[in-house]
Amino acid sequence: MKKIIEKSGTMLICLLVALLVGCDTTELAVVPSPNALNPEQASVDFFLNQIQQQVAEIHSGEEDRNENGLSQFGMQPVRMLNGGGPTYRELNDPTDFDRVWDNVYARALIDIRTMNPLAEGAGQYTHIAIGQILEAYIMMSMVDFFGDVPYSEAVKGGEGILNPIVDSGASIYLALDQLLMDAITNLNKDELTLPTNDLYYNGDESKWKKAANTMRLKLYLQTRLANEEGFGPSTSTSVINSLISSNQLILDSSEDFQFQWATSNAAPDSRHPYFTANFDGQGPSSDFYLCNYYMNLLANQYGDADPRIRYYFYRQVGDFSGADVVTKECFTEVSTPSWWASNEPYCVVPNINGFDGLWGRNHLDNDGIPPDQQFRTLFGVYPVGGPFDDNSFRNVSGSAAVNEGLAGAGISPMLMSSYTYFMLAEASLTLGTTGDARTYMENGIRQSISKVISFGSSLATNSGVVPTQTEIDDHILDILNAYDAGNETDKLRIIVEQYFIALWGNGIEAYNTYRRTGQPDNLTPGFFLADSGTFLRSNWYSQTAADNNTNLTQKSAPDTPVFWDTNSEGFVD
Repeated sequence: MKKIIEKSGTMLICLLVALLVGCDTTELAVVPSPNALNPEQASVDFFLNQIQQQVAEIHSGEEDRNENGLSQFGMQPVRMLNGGGPTYRELNDPTDFDRVWDNVYARALIDIRTMNPLAEGAGQYTHIAIGQILEAYIMMSMVDFFGDVPYSEAVKGGEGILNPIVDSGASIYLALDQLLMDAITNLNKDELTLPTNDLYYNGDESKWKKAANTMRLKLYLQTRLANEEGFGPSTSTSVINSLISSNQLILDSSEDFQFQWATSNAAPDSRHPYFTANFDGQGPSSDFYLCNYYMNLLANQYGDADPRIRYYFYRQVGDFSGADVVTKECFTEVSTPSWWASNEPYCVVPNINGFDGLWGRNHLDNDGIPPDQQFRTLFGVYPVGGPFDDNSFRNVSGSAAVNEGLAGAGISPMLMSSYTYFMLAEASLTLGTTGDARTYMENGIRQSISKVISFGSSLATNSGVVPTQTEIDDHILDILNAYDAGNETDKLRIIVEQYFIALWGNGIEAYNTYRRTGQPDNLTPGFFLADSGTFLRSNWYSQTAADNNTNLTQKSAPDTPVFWDTNSEGFVD
């Protein structure tokens, strides 16, 4: 017990030091926190559960409507959510990223560093391996969103390092690849005890190995364009082919890397953060306007609406007869801006396939929030645990909405089996890796549809609108026919469009894929301006981190490409 208390005391000291060097706040008063481990709780299992939850919060945000996760920040520039604006420079503010940095550096990494010696001493190698895999996941995401960040000297306040240096993204990626391989080595060791409450895989080491290998697939697909030492097309091709031949990737939904949220709305709130932002009684948050482009992609891309559309979105109205200039200003506009293509959804999503009532906003529309809560299309049952759209067209944005659908028992989809197939499809098409891109894409679509329908089955059964197998097959056939008729650019666009649809709830991979591939190349433009400025090739550093770490200089603009993004300026917009 003495050893545990000493280690946990070190954790608390490191936490204060980390706050000094640029995370969430410069307020140094020590106050009790329901989210922080105290010395009496400092067991390896407590640490592991805390870390696992923190990673889910880094991905999806927290219960407070203003504490956003990386996924939401990624969904905005790629037109899943509308985002603010009217330019990319103004889409976010440096202070918006303070909480994410705090969660990564002052919480998750410190807990991992503090857990490891406790686990090492107890021979709990699976705990160490899980921590290594989760560390690789969050730090890879930090590089993807911010570029060069602190890592090698991070959370070393106990060693007197108060201003950690900024490491290159490429060097961090190399370290993370080694970390994932070390994790697999640890998973192969004989441990004294397995985790008592593994929140992701219930202690199944074989699934953790597949998660680690799938992260390596993601890492080497991400770096296929890089020109840094250790990365590039030939390296990516070799490693990805090796991973394919090992047959140790996430290829079935039973192996999905996801976090399961619960239904409690008491403190601490255990519901999916996007559910609380849509259905917590205050009305839907202005941060969660669905983007017309993305809804139109599902509603009108092919001859029938996508089979997942009722699971993704909930329509509160069946038509807009009650709308006017107050609820949506563009209702009075008889023509679109000169930079807007005639076939792109503008004011509302058009009813082409008989699916009316989709009400969102356009890209970078930062106009004031009108009284349109009863019209807004909200998140559905997948992945946030909201309601299933059964054509009931109810207003679900009031105080009783906390009981809608699955009451927030959604998931944070981090690496799903469908994602693996889409990554393999891109690799096959662009690198010539093992396997057929068309087959991989079809498998990805089918895996995604199956996952989504299964997830919402308890609400959709007996609704009369559950997609039939024939409808699913016909929809997939439309996609495959378009793929077969297209050139190489068309094929990549179709792969990425279908990947985007499967990625609903995961803006991290959508944001990365768009910058890497430039697809879809038909995204709608900014709403107010013909030129929205340079696309977010990366994001602002945390304001508090930049203010407090003398080795971290704030960017002049959020347009510096990360190391693996070697595409030309203007490649994405």
